[in-house]
Amino acid sequence: MLKKLRLAGLISVCMVTLSASGAFAAGKLALYNWSIYIDPEILTDFTKETGIDVTLDNYGNNEELLAKIQAGATGYDIVFPSVHMQDIMTQLDLLQPVGLQDLKGHENIDDKYFKAKTDPDHQNCMPYNWGSTGLLVNKAMTNGIEVNSWKVVFDPPEALKGKIAMLDDVRETIGAALIYNGYSINSTDPKELAAARDTIKKAKPYWAAMLTDGVGDKVVNGDFAIGHWWSGSAAQTVDTAPDKVEFVLPKEGVNGFQEDMCLLKSAPDVKEAKAFFEYMLRPEVAAKNANWLRGGTPNKAALPLIDAALKNNPALYPDDATFKTFQLVQDLGDKIRLWDTVWTQVKAE
Repeated sequence: MLKKLRLAGLISVCMVTLSASGAFAAGKLALYNWSIYIDPEILTDFTKETGIDVTLDNYGNNEELLAKIQAGATGYDIVFPSVHMQDIMTQLDLLQPVGLQDLKGHENIDDKYFKAKTDPDHQNCMPYNWGSTGLLVNKAMTNGIEVNSWKVVFDPPEALKGKIAMLDDVRETIGAALIYNGYSINSTDPKELAAARDTIKKAKPYWAAMLTDGVGDKVVNGDFAIGHWWSGSAAQTVDTAPDKVEFVLPKEGVNGFQEDMCLLKSAPDVKEAKAFFEYMLRPEVAAKNANWLRGGTPNKAALPLIDAALKNNPALYPDDATFKTFQLVQDLGDKIRLWDTVWTQVKAE
């Protein structure tokens, strides 16, 4: 998720109620979303049009979302889990089908994007935003160095040693090492995980930092020559300094992520929620939100309305061949403990 911006704590924003109208004059809607993960004007515009009063609370990661809903939080209608968390929440009976196939605009969803195992036809939740995790590169500091492979961070040339930042994120960094070694980003094979661990341990002395915040500015300022970074945040950084930085997708493949918009089983405002799903399916609304997020829209009718600088960047809107190299993080169940063991070993060095 522009994930990116997933560190902020719980924030509550109450949208101003504007003139009520129509069938939703007394309606309300409660969203629970990642921090900074929807254009505020979208909510204001929706309220202006429908009279539905919208509240928005935020979470920092999937685990926080799940913990709060499992703890019995009530009043929320719509949540925005990553695809693998959608599967988990479905298995825990926390979601209800929204009936996308019956909503106006359902035909705008592009089926090429990621699908939850529990929702193979995109009927229960609406694909919301997708992206990838690649490398944000300082052009001047890497001048003359080929930056098109994970090799540049896992076996860096002398000129880049001490100038690389990697994400302090178990699924991202072990996942990148697995891909570099030719394995699945969701591997639970102990031998493959050991290979990823050894790759990281060998490279780690040459990294300047492992962190999850502020990478973009530090690459622009030259603190790092290369930063392992999420595409939405990288796009925002490139917007501010296109002459200094660029975003690169390693040729071996990358982590692809996607958040979906889902209706909670406990939702008290189903009618209003379905109205919001239809609103978000509109091409002009989906494009406005994607342009604000600097993210990837799964709404194919919105593509002509995406900012040219975003849509024409092959690292942000890759061609189909490159998109097929994206690997979606899946729920690993109890085997996540194998990853936790590897991560503990890596961080102890």
